[in-house]
Parts: sequence; C-alpha cells; structure tokens
Amino acid sequence: MKLHDVTLVLRPDMPTWPGEHPPRVEPLRRIARGDGANVSVLTIGDHTGTHVDPPLHFIDGADGVDALPADALVGPCQVLGYEGDDHISQSWLEGAGVAPGIERIVFRTRNSARWIDPDAGFDKDFLALDETAARWLVQRGIRLVGSDYLSIEPFGSGKLGHPVHVALLRAGVVIVEGLDLHDVKPGPYEIVCAPLPIRGGTGSPARVFLIER
Repeated sequence: MKLHDVTLVLRPDMPTWPGEHPPRVEPLRRIARGDGANVSVLTIGDHTGTHVDPPLHFIDGADGVDALPADALVGPCQVLGYEGDDHISQSWLEGAGVAPGIERIVFRTRNSARWIDPDAGFDKDFLALDETAARWLVQRGIRLVGSDYLSIEPFGSGKLGHPVHVALLRAGVVIVEGLDLHDVKPGPYEIVCAPLPIRGGTGSPARVFLIER
C-alpha cells in the first residue's frame, strides 16, 4: 500500500483566488515569552488551498459543509489523467475509460505541475470542466469530483452563473478543489477526504489522501 497526501501545505505566500486573503498564523502564546505552551491563531478563508465545496457555496439555503455525507468523502476513486489543452468535456469523458460503478473521480491535468513551484502565483489559465462534463458526471451518478486547481470550472465563469458548480452541487456532488496530484499517476485509488465540520459552513479546508493498493 502507498499513501499519497495530495493536500496543499497552508502558508502565507500560497496562491489564493483573486480577492481572497492567504492564511495568516499569529502567535497567541509562546514558551519563549514565558507562556506554558505554544498556541497560535489561524485566520483562513474556507476556500483556501485544498478545500471542499458544499451546496451552500452557490445555492442559498442548501446544506453546508457540516451536512456533507461522509460516505461520499471516503471510498474507491479513479484518477483520470487529462493531457488536453482545452477544458474537459463530455466527449472526452465518454472515451476516458471511466470504470463501471465508480462514484468518485479526480482529474489530473497540467495544473498539477504548477504546485511544484512554491513561488508560482495564481494562474487564471488553469484547466477545468466545462458544462457538458458536469452534466455527464451528474448523469453517471458521480458523488465526488476532484480538481487539481482552485476551481472546478474555468476562470471567468461567474458571468455565466457558475454553471459547472451549480449543476454538480444541485445534484449533491461533493466538489474537492486544490488537489496536488503532480506525483500521482492515473488509475484506481481509495480517497479519504476530511473537511472540517463547520456548522453552516460555505466551504472548508480539507486533508485529502489517495491510497494506492
């Protein structure tokens, strides 16, 4: 068995979505100052780094991250390797060899190479899913979809109403974004995704592992 930790390390200089603040860690108590323990205060957006999108992220009144079904977050998963330069579509998915009965899919694209460079900033030209791919995943009964950049849909989709997010979240599909897959090969895995159960949370940072048998 081989364990792949595909979680981005949280750090003050990490790439974040434009307009969102990077994480901040501030000392609250320090042994060096005479305190009995080291304690810090963490300030972080709920869509920073590797994170999970619940329905509430784009659908008012829907379930928050604390209501996500745990059995969708853990189980067999297929990593699909995508070598194209256009956004992932239904037509590509139809020939991608998705295993029968698979309920969790993670996409490894050229995006993952960006995580190798710690100095790389946000890149709006990342690859993502188009709306036809989202509909295909919903029709196939997929329960979890993972992306190797900070959004599951293309940059600039806000002016279109975020159709990929809305299609997936309305169908109850869990979205995991910001996965670091640069050292992961396509194939079958087991995924363990653990977001924080923030009451009514619109998102949550998550620790994500892929288990290779």
